[in-house]
Amino acid sequence: MTKTLTGSIRTNAKGNGFFEKADGSFVNIDKKDLNKALDRDTVEISITGKNKWKEETGVVLKITKRNKMIFVGRIDEVEKSIKPKKGDNGAKKIKELKFIPDNSRFYPEVEITNFDKFKNLKGQKIVIKLDKWKNAQHPAKVIIQKVLGKVGDNETEMAAAVYDRGLVMGFPHEVEEAAAKLKKDSVKMIEEQKKIRRDLTHLNVFTIDPSDAKDFDDALSARKLENGNIEIGVHIADPSFFVKPGSVIDKEAKERATSIYLVDRTIPMLPEVLSNDLCSLNANEEKLTFSSLFEMTPDGEVVDEWFGDAVIISKKRYDYMQAQKTLDDGFGDMYNDLKILLDMADKLEEKRYKNGSIKFNSKEVRFKLDKDKFPTEIYVKPHVRTMELIEEFMLLDNKRVSMRASLKAGLKTKNPFIYRIHDKPKQDKMHESIEFLKKVGYDVDLNHDGSMNAREINSAMEKYKGTDEEGIISLTLLRSMEKAKYSTEARGHFGLAFDYYSHFTSPIRRYPDFVAHRLLRRYLKGEIIPQSELKQIASDAKHSSEMEVKAVDAERASIAFKFAQYYSVRIGEKFNGVISGIKKFGIFVENTENMAQGLIPARSIGDDYFKYNEKDMTLVGERTGKVFRLGDRITTEVEKVDLNMKAIDLKYTGKLESKKSSEKFKKGVK
Repeated sequence: MTKTLTGSIRTNAKGNGFFEKADGSFVNIDKKDLNKALDRDTVEISITGKNKWKEETGVVLKITKRNKMIFVGRIDEVEKSIKPKKGDNGAKKIKELKFIPDNSRFYPEVEITNFDKFKNLKGQKIVIKLDKWKNAQHPAKVIIQKVLGKVGDNETEMAAAVYDRGLVMGFPHEVEEAAAKLKKDSVKMIEEQKKIRRDLTHLNVFTIDPSDAKDFDDALSARKLENGNIEIGVHIADPSFFVKPGSVIDKEAKERATSIYLVDRTIPMLPEVLSNDLCSLNANEEKLTFSSLFEMTPDGEVVDEWFGDAVIISKKRYDYMQAQKTLDDGFGDMYNDLKILLDMADKLEEKRYKNGSIKFNSKEVRFKLDKDKFPTEIYVKPHVRTMELIEEFMLLDNKRVSMRASLKAGLKTKNPFIYRIHDKPKQDKMHESIEFLKKVGYDVDLNHDGSMNAREINSAMEKYKGTDEEGIISLTLLRSMEKAKYSTEARGHFGLAFDYYSHFTSPIRRYPDFVAHRLLRRYLKGEIIPQSELKQIASDAKHSSEMEVKAVDAERASIAFKFAQYYSVRIGEKFNGVISGIKKFGIFVENTENMAQGLIPARSIGDDYFKYNEKDMTLVGERTGKVFRLGDRITTEVEKVDLNMKAIDLKYTGKLESKKSSEKFKKGVK
């Protein structure tokens, strides 16, 4: 009997497919064997043999689930050759309007069946829906659902980033209506809850968030106890009280699964009357929370804990910089509380890294926009200790909540729960990182099975901290990691070195936190949740993981567009960069100042032919012997910008010596 496999498939612009097996290897599927499968569709395939390169080949038997039916692209004028009629001299060329997808992985030709209902579509970006596609050898029939606007306009491109990922903007009328009713009834609802919830309004509770935050879903409190221990309060917004399972708001939130953070706006998971008002922990307002109180020893050990429904009043709204200034100045509102929290956060962080948590130093880019939302400045978000302070207590709460739901007297229960898991890196991906580290001169201390443990990963990043290569070392190791996702299996979190970990602290913007709130509340009441509910929880986990990927993809698209906009008026501008990627067609370069990414086409690098060495990840000039490798510092010039493709083309202008690098890194691989 022929073995079949089910999973997600990737496609490319040529219409070839790549199916990833459980062991990380790929099955190659020719266009003729795709059976109309599109990128990220869930398919059933069978293995047919191997090609001349000894790679496995297969055929799609059926599509079990379409990833999406909506696609975005532009209408452009293209030249087309038509066969000459008898007596004509050669082929004729005509111009016609054609749909060109934003996502190059969308490979089929399309026939727009309602094209005539729209006017002046040239240069416009549109949303199409797949209607009928009976034969893979013929164009797919699609209908125009929406005209987004002119290619390159901000509103057009932001909407395109969302719709092309199968996401939505705005809320249905019935959802907004239901949210407004909740707000109207909220005073009475909160008064009733105050009678049965724990009153924590006496605590010095405060929030610390980005300066531009509009929803506040976590707050902290800290106080010294008479026995010398410290009580830390982590107070989380409680939208799960207002939003009942199966309600129209709940169904909408479940489908969205996450808020989306574009450069110039947030597309919330919950209507704003809930996310920014009713559920948000705004200062000086009574709010319902799902709170955790941790009694901790001065060295950071949890000796007692309480979880439950509470009522709080946030006494102050800090942003990160304001809280940091209070700590730096040594006085101000909540200074003593902040100092306690920072000291405890230091203890927690030290323990976490000692236990094997990985220190990835991620950077976030920010844009200053003018009134027309055009970027006038790009900068890397400043990093201050108060950010780490918040992170440590969110990690603590997420970890302890997960343990509370999963363990009893130290033993694993059968309680269904939703976890945030991060699997160990696959051997082949980790091998690539190890080989790269060896090539740049780092002496890797491997485990007996040839892998790197978290401590060795931290050691490698620490060695290059403060050097020009810090970013590329971190990026290379990060690429070897598995993606974190949601699951009903407590498989642990490799990056954090936690055996149990769940998302609990951001229910305003993440649906898995909703699920965790509801489950923990039931366990605290002594309920036994039947295993029959596990299937629904698993479905929520899988869907949330998928939607998270789409949301992150949309966010990255919005960032790429802003980079392109910024440099569209800076043609000829020079900048220093680090080589962040190498392919046979060119070199990807990251600006060392603002993290903008551009491409130097291989054909344009001087008077030479450059050959790609996949094993060493280098480009080598056949005549000159000039070598380009990951981490090289070079100078470039902005040559061309394509707003539609969100692409910045660069011109190579020279190499830079790295003053901060180790001698081994400078020498590289000869």
